[in-house]
Amino acid sequence: MAQHRSLPLYLSGIALLIFVILLIGIVNNASWIHMVDQHVTTFVTHFHAATLKPLLLVVTELGNPSILIVLTMVLAAGLLVCRYRTAAVFTASVGAIMGVLNVSIKYLIQRPRPFIADPQIRALVKASGFSFPSGHSSGTMMFYGTIILLAWTLFKHPTGKWLITVLAVLMIGLTGYSRIFVRVHYPTDVLAGFSLGFAMLMISWWFFSPYLSRQHPRKQKADR
Repeated sequence: MAQHRSLPLYLSGIALLIFVILLIGIVNNASWIHMVDQHVTTFVTHFHAATLKPLLLVVTELGNPSILIVLTMVLAAGLLVCRYRTAAVFTASVGAIMGVLNVSIKYLIQRPRPFIADPQIRALVKASGFSFPSGHSSGTMMFYGTIILLAWTLFKHPTGKWLITVLAVLMIGLTGYSRIFVRVHYPTDVLAGFSLGFAMLMISWWFFSPYLSRQHPRKQKADR
C-alpha cells in the first residue's frame, strides 16, 4: 500500500529529471538540443497529411491556456454541483499551478520562439511571449491528465474509464504535435511542457488522492 502511495512521487521525480535535463541543455545552448529540435521539426513539418492541417489548427486553439482555465473552472464547478468537493479543489489547484508555474519559468528562461529566432520561419498561428516550456503542452497534460485520474477514481464502468483515457491521451498528444506543426514551439519546448505538467499533476495527485479515495465511498453511500 505504501509503495502504491509513493508511485506518483516516483513518476513526478522521473518527469522532473527530464525537465531539468532539457532546461540545462537550453540554458547552456547545448548542441544536442538543436539537433533534436531540427530533426523532429523537419519530420513534423514535412511528413504529414495535408488533411490534418485544419484539425491541428483547431486542436492548437483548444490548448490555449485561457481556454484551459475556463474548462478547468467549468469542470471544478460541475464537480461541486455533484458534491465531489475534494475533486473540485484538486481540479482547481491543478489549474492554478498550471498557470503560475509555466508563466514564471517562461520569463525566467526567455527562450525566443522559433519564428523570432529565425525570421524565415512562418508561424501558422499568432503567438506571443517566450517559448520554453510550451504552455499548451503543460496545460493540456495537467487538464486532461486530471480528467483521466478523476475518471478512474469516480467512474464505475471500465468502458467509460478507457474511453475517456484514450480521448484525453489523444488530445494531449495532438496538442503537442500541433505546437510544433504551427511553428510556434520547438520540440524540446513541448517535451519540457509535458514533463513539467506531468510532474506537477503527479505531485498534486499524491497529495489529494487519499482524500479523494475517502470521499468517494461516502458519496456513493449518500446517493443510495
